[in-house]
Amino acid sequence: MRSAPGIRSGMATGLLIAFLLAVTGVAPARAQTVLPDSTVVLRTPTKKPKGALWRSAAVPGWGQIYNKQYIKLPFVYGALGFLTYQAVASHDEYILYRQAFQYKAWQELVDSGSAEVNPKAYFKASYDRIAAQFGTVSSRPLSSQRNIFRRSRDLSLVGVGLVYGLAMLDAFVSAHLLDFDVGEDLSVRASPAADGIRLSVRFRLGASE
Repeated sequence: MRSAPGIRSGMATGLLIAFLLAVTGVAPARAQTVLPDSTVVLRTPTKKPKGALWRSAAVPGWGQIYNKQYIKLPFVYGALGFLTYQAVASHDEYILYRQAFQYKAWQELVDSGSAEVNPKAYFKASYDRIAAQFGTVSSRPLSSQRNIFRRSRDLSLVGVGLVYGLAMLDAFVSAHLLDFDVGEDLSVRASPAADGIRLSVRFRLGASE
């Protein structure tokens, strides 16, 4: 009857993928100072991972602000906002179709003579809203749509929790990576091997003379 849940689910999936790319694709370089004798002195960490974690747990995005990774904020708030909107919209549609189904299912029993009275007659307004748009509808498609919107709502809520957790994890890990050396003294090489791909990491502790 409606394709809105599928469209919103596709948009939510795309937004979630974009969020994952955003939170995993930004790794700041380690702060370092080069002295005249070419000795590399690493600075002490400026951000506490636990501090970033608790801030992100208290308020979504606060951990990213603490790490000064403002570019990630649109993805955090965009994903959470869209998934929350989808959960609310799907819940409203679920309630509408649940009430319409209950009315129509009992009304079909009354019309067939299996029941004398419809105990859900007060849900007739919900059924009329749907019938005004799609015409007369039996209880079976109403039940199917009810289940679709309920599943969409539940998946959206799971997505909210997932994004919230990923934002916390990103803030915690990024606070560690703020002092991780990804400069010229660190190199990663991938080469083919008999059983797959071999990765080798090479780094220098100090510059050569």
